[in-house]
Amino acid sequence: MNKTIGSILQLYTSLEHAVLDYAEQISKNGQKRIGEVLTEQGHVDETTLYKALAKQFNMEFLSSLDQELNVELIKELPIELFKNGNCLPLTGGGEFLRIAVCDPLDFDIIMEASAASSQSVLSVLTPPSQLKAAQSRLFEGDSFFKQSAGKILREYEKKSLPREDGLSVEEIRQRTESEPVVRLVSLIFDEAIKCRASDIHIEPYEHNAQVRFRIDGMLKQHTEVTRYMYTPLTSRIKILADIDIAEKRIPQDGRIRYSSEEQAFDFRVSTLPTHYGEKTVIRILKHDKALLNLENTGISPSQMEKINNLIEKPQGMIFVTGPTGSGKSSTLFSCLNRIRGKEINITTVENPIEYKLEGINQVQINEKAGVTFAAALRSILRQDPDVILVGEIRDSETAQIAVQASQTGHLVFSTLHTNDALSAVTRLKDLGIPGFLISSSLLAILAQRLVRVLCPDCKTEQKMSPETKLRWRSLLGSHPLPRTFAAQGCERCGFTGFRGRTGVFELLIVNEEVRSMIADNISESALRKHLKGNSFVSLIEDGIEKIEQGITTPEELLRVVQVEDALHFQNKDE
Repeated sequence: MNKTIGSILQLYTSLEHAVLDYAEQISKNGQKRIGEVLTEQGHVDETTLYKALAKQFNMEFLSSLDQELNVELIKELPIELFKNGNCLPLTGGGEFLRIAVCDPLDFDIIMEASAASSQSVLSVLTPPSQLKAAQSRLFEGDSFFKQSAGKILREYEKKSLPREDGLSVEEIRQRTESEPVVRLVSLIFDEAIKCRASDIHIEPYEHNAQVRFRIDGMLKQHTEVTRYMYTPLTSRIKILADIDIAEKRIPQDGRIRYSSEEQAFDFRVSTLPTHYGEKTVIRILKHDKALLNLENTGISPSQMEKINNLIEKPQGMIFVTGPTGSGKSSTLFSCLNRIRGKEINITTVENPIEYKLEGINQVQINEKAGVTFAAALRSILRQDPDVILVGEIRDSETAQIAVQASQTGHLVFSTLHTNDALSAVTRLKDLGIPGFLISSSLLAILAQRLVRVLCPDCKTEQKMSPETKLRWRSLLGSHPLPRTFAAQGCERCGFTGFRGRTGVFELLIVNEEVRSMIADNISESALRKHLKGNSFVSLIEDGIEKIEQGITTPEELLRVVQVEDALHFQNKDE
């Protein structure tokens, strides 16, 4: 008859009978096992407990797995068994599959391992902390992704299928539905979501294809696939996006609705013919209303109060400006999200529709069908709207209709591609809008950029590097050096030092003085001189404040600031 765990532990430790009796009593009540009680109360350490359990069940015991793991078996057998299960494969099994477990009574995991390997299983006991540490080393970060992708590629290449060049559309479609291809596409999508990527780039080259993720605005290579796997991979994505897989000579666009861990995502897919094949870029949009919260954009409290007042106005125009990828659409939809519950009719015209919000009528541009920004805007005005969002104003006709709408009882939001707030006025004049019309319709212009946010778990205060000081002086002149922080990188931020992005803003409120100057066609430089004495906070000043607060770094601000912005800032300080 096997000895009890208590009697075995007394061989290894000086456990008193009273302590053991108390643990046995709790165990009889069905709350916890005896060993759990003893370790929680500090009477027995984990290693001693599991050494005793191994003796009780006549099992081999390993206090460490460092030199025992069989990584090749992890590649050959289902990775999910080892990543999510409570076992890992070990070396030296011979005719048996030798696995490490942390529960001697977990017979289910033994049966699963036996079924997956078609071998008899020999289980070895190890402490849970050792198993978890080994799983962390093997599967955290991108190592699990690379192991999974490698296994899928080997499975597909074993099929020795012919190249797709001579296959029919139906044959290509059938191939993309094979299990390895489907699993690889899902693996790439899930990994991108886990890494907080905003875009996936699949780029073909002569001998392979690279898969890169854009994380916090920066592109990073994540893995690569062989040329043999690249073609079915691209075809599978095109099928999911409802794109013509037979057409590879022209750019195409499509959309995919994707779910991961009960979260819904919208993927915008774009393909582009290149020398070595089609390049595929996927923009990832998350259906999360929390992302469209003005408080999460990085707008300062003083600016927030002004914006809240502006978006409640019954009519006028509000512009958000900045280069591509600076977060303009997110800011605009955060404004709409703030007011959409009110008793008003909100209609948007976009190309493409990025965020889908209930209670808002959203129109997709379709130039082939004649649905242009100008044509859609004319139709919207006949739909009794209170608030209109025009995705982008880039031609004179759209600009004129939008200005007219803002003067006839409508609040109009839109974007312009300009470097700063004041340049938007010049841009509208270039589009043929007279100064007096701009002044009478314009409420405010918000210019913005996106900077990466320092990881709060590993950032520390540090002095600015000599290289950054030199660049700071060359761009920003004699402005004092701010208090600066930097991050070393940790597991929480993927060892990048950054986690997420926030906005840097400048808000130009069109008051009576500014309105009068715009109507009189005063030059942009004269407007700047007027603003510098009236508590106007520029992009760079807002960025410097975020540097001193430890939100971002000088390098980040200098990365997104353009020379024109720096020159305007220097002129302001003169």
